Amino acid sequence: MIRRSTAIFFVAALVLGREPLIAQRDGRGAESAQGASTNACSAGDGALSAEHWQAAIDEYSECLKINPNSFAVFSNMGVAYSHLGRMPDAVSSYTKALAIDPLNTKIEFNLAITEIKSGDYASAADQLKHLQRSGSDLRYDELLAFCYYHLESYSLAARAAEKVYAVHPDDAGNALILGSAYTRMGQYDKALPLITLALNAAGSAEGHLIMAQTLLGMHNYPAAKVELDQAATINPNLAGMHTAMGDLDLGFDKIQEAEAEYALAIQDDPNDFEANYLLGRLKRFDKDIPTAKKYLDKADQLHPRSAEVMYERAEIALSEHRFADAVPLLEAVIKAQPENAQAYLMLSESYQKTGRREEAQKEGELYNAKRRELHEKKALKEKQEGNGEKTER
Repeated sequence: MIRRSTAIFFVAALVLGREPLIAQRDGRGAESAQGASTNACSAGDGALSAEHWQAAIDEYSECLKINPNSFAVFSNMGVAYSHLGRMPDAVSSYTKALAIDPLNTKIEFNLAITEIKSGDYASAADQLKHLQRSGSDLRYDELLAFCYYHLESYSLAARAAEKVYAVHPDDAGNALILGSAYTRMGQYDKALPLITLALNAAGSAEGHLIMAQTLLGMHNYPAAKVELDQAATINPNLAGMHTAMGDLDLGFDKIQEAEAEYALAIQDDPNDFEANYLLGRLKRFDKDIPTAKKYLDKADQLHPRSAEVMYERAEIALSEHRFADAVPLLEAVIKAQPENAQAYLMLSESYQKTGRREEAQKEGELYNAKRRELHEKKALKEKQEGNGEKTER
């Protein structure tokens, strides 16, 4: 399954560390002003240069009374607001500046960075895609990858990060974005060297956590434990740790311990999709259906129509002999996961119980075909590994 944990990794420094570009005042505005307002414009510039952010805002507010259409003043106010952490005001100021000078790519870039700092990744991605139409700049791809990752559009994040990687293969921050996207896509072999590169550059707790998640996906549980231990040593309160620990416990067949970790993850973050989904799944195994439904309902709210959640709902429907309810769920699962052999068998049973015998027979045949295909792939993989050949995961 695609991992949806939401660890904020150290590559955030790429965004938070970028200083906004300070616009020079344009001759159309402050320079032609008179009297006190002219002095206020100049005073605003001086305060901004001296990093007296609130004073700059106060002076620029006076300046705007006589120069209301100065894109530079609005842009510089955006810089000051951003440094004070007043992101909504910064976004508003940059937006006003851009409305006056819509072709100013520096202002639009600053607006995108400010939206990222505000957590508005969708709006930032829109700005960055617009910037890409005005010229090629790897910074746009780098930040787009960051935005897409947080929007859980992992294939788009990978595509953007791959462009940066082709030019700067040693960029540790981009390598971590790309490796993390590959991990979420289940492409663990491609992720591993990238995350290793990032960890060698900066052994952050977040980096160790993502490495652990990659190793968990590869079923290398002992190595994953080492990475989780290192992450916990650096930051024991790191977001996503309990979910990863639950995954590790599952790998070691420690079911009760896994349930406890997922419960702690949900306590820390009620919107942790993976923890809700997996705890619901485990409760179904425990035959605690009411509790399972509670967690699966929450997971469904977080990611509507998730194939994993629909499969669990279908399992519950079959256990309760609600075969008609199971049919649309299983049809959707197979559409999303055509390799899921068990779903074909369950759908065949559901069709049979609802009087759809021809369709039941067809799904049964598909199930048998999928099972043969899986056995053949397994046999081929074992043969290749026995000959020392590298196989795709």
